Amino acid sequence: MKNECSIVGDLLALYQDGLVSEDTAAFVEEHLARCAVCRARLEQLRAPAAPQEAAQEERAFLAFAARWKKKRRRALAAFAALALAAALLAACLSSAAAFGTANFVSAGWGLARVALLNEPWTEVASGPKVVLAAPEADITDYMAGRGFAENEQERMGALRVFEKDGAKEYVLCRANRWFARWIWQ
Repeated sequence: MKNECSIVGDLLALYQDGLVSEDTAAFVEEHLARCAVCRARLEQLRAPAAPQEAAQEERAFLAFAARWKKKRRRALAAFAALALAAALLAACLSSAAAFGTANFVSAGWGLARVALLNEPWTEVASGPKVVLAAPEADITDYMAGRGFAENEQERMGALRVFEKDGAKEYVLCRANRWFARWIWQ
């Protein structure tokens, strides 16, 4: 009997789902008619899952989902911060290369004033001094307004020398079709 109970116990789940042959179903039914222990096992299988177990599984899933969502938010925030830092670094480097100052906000504002507001020149950095000017602007006019005169004998290509009361200022002058850039050395 004990051996038969273990065989029927193995078959009960399949029997309940209707997945056994007719002969096996007849064998299981015949045994269930005689064995109260196996009938009790079948009733346990037929009973719905305990609501407590389902609620516990749901809580575990919700906790997992919350942890996943939090990690995902952190990863997205870290990625956004890295992307912003990379964009700011790229802006600083391109501003330094194009305008002679790493302050891309000042350089952009200076370029807008020269290109869009038609100002002849604007200072975008003070140490070292950097001035953006309209492409047709002449640095001698700018320096004359400050009281300096050009010393043409000391001029070295794009590096121009200006004097005022014995003091000298050296200015590197570059221009393209959009703006002129004057950097004090």
